[in-house]
Amino acid sequence: MRAASPISSSQQASLTALLCALPDEAILRIRRAGNCWECSNRDPAGASPGRPAFRTASITKTFTAALVLLLCEQGELSLDDSLSAHLEPALLERIHVLGGTSYGAQITLEQLLQHRSGLFDYATCSQFRDHVAQDPLRSWAPLDLLAEAVQAGTPDFAPGQGMNYSDTGYVLLAMAIEKVTGLPLAQAYRERLLEPLGLTNTWLEGREAARFTEVSHAFAGNIDTAAFNPSFDTYGGGGLVSTAADLDRFISCLLGGSVFRQVDTLLHMMEGTDAAPGSGTRKTRTAAGLSAFVVADHLFWGHLGHWNSFMLYSMERDISICGTFNQSKDDLRHVRLLEAAATAALEGCS
Repeated sequence: MRAASPISSSQQASLTALLCALPDEAILRIRRAGNCWECSNRDPAGASPGRPAFRTASITKTFTAALVLLLCEQGELSLDDSLSAHLEPALLERIHVLGGTSYGAQITLEQLLQHRSGLFDYATCSQFRDHVAQDPLRSWAPLDLLAEAVQAGTPDFAPGQGMNYSDTGYVLLAMAIEKVTGLPLAQAYRERLLEPLGLTNTWLEGREAARFTEVSHAFAGNIDTAAFNPSFDTYGGGGLVSTAADLDRFISCLLGGSVFRQVDTLLHMMEGTDAAPGSGTRKTRTAAGLSAFVVADHLFWGHLGHWNSFMLYSMERDISICGTFNQSKDDLRHVRLLEAAATAALEGCS
């Protein structure tokens, strides 16, 4: 039996119209308790599955952080571990040099998770993005990504002395995961998170077999990146391909308490650096692979991705809003649609 919709038919029509006004492949799923509604602007009538899988980009960080915290619960890692306990000294000597002093070996796993390491973020650097655009078929190894961080800029601050979002830190977390588990990152995700949670339509692109033959196309402005080698973003900080339904299941299980054995682990994951509300989705806290957002004047937890993918969950109302706009360029229509989706879900069926 098909689940009832969490929103009214008029709200569905309004949201569908907003989706269909977008030029790129957009997917939106709203779930409230046991009722869900999903729509794509490539198949607004829902007559065929279309291309439901998409690149989640930085939403992957939530999976990486959850895996690190699971390994901590199981005694294989500790948040207080410094990188010197897991990674090679030669790498750590050069990854964070500030004022002539190398801090790389002192950085802790917790600082990486909470973006408090001070590491320069290669992913937001124009030099790195130019390199990707100039050679879109290049295969990037994790050490190549770290080399970009070292060559393109200097650390923002000494470890623990501030907060600055950094993909570089999540590359290092992925390296620590592989070192302690003895597994390739894709297998570690699969064995510790994806299979236990039944996320059968999620995979690490380019590092394991795809679950779908087609993935919806992500655009950088007018550039279709579907044919790009995905390895520029498939190691810790990004790279998972998923569906809105799988993201819904993951964030609901995570924040609903079904992933960790101990409540304190989830509470610790939600600790971070508060920020004044900004524009758009209005992030109010950056935590460990999670952020807090105010959308339609309501608190949601989750993560966003470079392609304007989104995974948001209200713990108070058991509402999830997941999907993608498949476009890296900012667009006020994306913000308005998320606001409208949250408003509809919070109102419920009329």
